[in-house]
Amino acid sequence: MNLQLDQDISKGIGEILTRIQLSSEMISLIQSSLNADSKTGELYKWAHLTLLSCECVSEVTEVALPGAIAMELFALAADIFDDIQDQDNNDLAWRKLTNANAINLAICLLMLSYEAVSKIPDNRLFREVSTILNRTGICASNAQFQEFLYNSCERVTLEQYFDLIKSKAGSLAACACKIGATLGGASESLVSQLDQYGTNLGIMSQIRNDLNDFLDFERKKDFENNTKTLPYVYLSSTLQGDTADQFKKLTQLESKGLRRFGNEERDYLKKIAFNEGAVHYCTVMFEIYRQKAMDIVQAIPVLEKRKEKLIKLVEEHV
Repeated sequence: MNLQLDQDISKGIGEILTRIQLSSEMISLIQSSLNADSKTGELYKWAHLTLLSCECVSEVTEVALPGAIAMELFALAADIFDDIQDQDNNDLAWRKLTNANAINLAICLLMLSYEAVSKIPDNRLFREVSTILNRTGICASNAQFQEFLYNSCERVTLEQYFDLIKSKAGSLAACACKIGATLGGASESLVSQLDQYGTNLGIMSQIRNDLNDFLDFERKKDFENNTKTLPYVYLSSTLQGDTADQFKKLTQLESKGLRRFGNEERDYLKKIAFNEGAVHYCTVMFEIYRQKAMDIVQAIPVLEKRKEKLIKLVEEHV
């Protein structure tokens, strides 16, 4: 994505913040939160995905700019809600706020995403994009609700896990692709293909994050919170005998206050994850969904040069 589009995205967000006449404190907080979780320095990853989807079906990506800005704000709101509920990523700007103010920030961003959509000049497209955002929000919120119910369950099946992340991470990436394709004037079949591409892209990204976060005890609290990430679900579903008993005891340390989840417990959990196949399983499943995304985008009936960046996006996840 070229520098000019990054500048256009930044300018568009700035214009919205100015037009709405938010307080200087809220504007500053929003600006410091945008791109704050980028590990690579990449700017506006959700806006980029939206624009890449548009570029795949149209030569004029600027038509998707309002939708791209909306997607960036919408996804940031979702991230903030998620971190508040999970109580992790403490180094990010919104985690330094009280939970009440972080919720206010997320709600404001959510409303600002609809302000961005309102700049779509075509009324039919405005309604379509608004519907896509609405249904994605409903789907992701329901999945987040279900995730919290699962956290209190002793065991969640692998099928339940994949249904959950399809509705959560998968739906968010699919949303960006559908908005870009819709604003680019794609046919219903093309929108559907890019929807499926985004779904698989989101699932594979979540699998990778799950594996990385499972072993990142300093920054994440997934295991201590009994969050049913893929390594957790795999181990609880497959372990047997004494190892299964030891794993179960580890999952109950925090909730029963038996003793602190310390370095000894962390080292043992890492050992189980590697020796009992959790790392290998996650790696294999990641590759399966990566290949699904690749197959879908390669089959899209448009000029090869139009989908090169979407193909590269999948390749870069390796």
